[in-house]
Amino acid sequence: MCLLVFTFSFSFKMNELEFNETVPKGLKKSKTYTLTNNNKVNKLYAMSIEGDKNIKISPNALNLKPLDSREFTLEVTGNGKVGVYKYFLVVKEVNKEKIKSGIDINKIIKIKQEYTIK
Repeated sequence: MCLLVFTFSFSFKMNELEFNETVPKGLKKSKTYTLTNNNKVNKLYAMSIEGDKNIKISPNALNLKPLDSREFTLEVTGNGKVGVYKYFLVVKEVNKEKIKSGIDINKIIKIKQEYTIK
């Protein structure tokens, strides 16, 4: 009998996971995050927004060496009606180097977010 076990773990960390800010109607609010590559290999992290067109990411991709960190910023424009808005911050992790095991798994993580326009 052969038992095969797969363990998936987050191979990056962020200093904060939630935007959760109040944005004055008609104005902008931004928040800066730090993303760290916790892998032993170089990674590309591509960030995007799903579910809201009033949010910009800068930069939207980070090339990180093992244990390196870089910042990216989310900027929300309060163009909608007064209320609570929900969206996903999507982080796609792409291997930049050949993995010794030959198994190349790219991860996509969706982090639920929200903001309030007042």
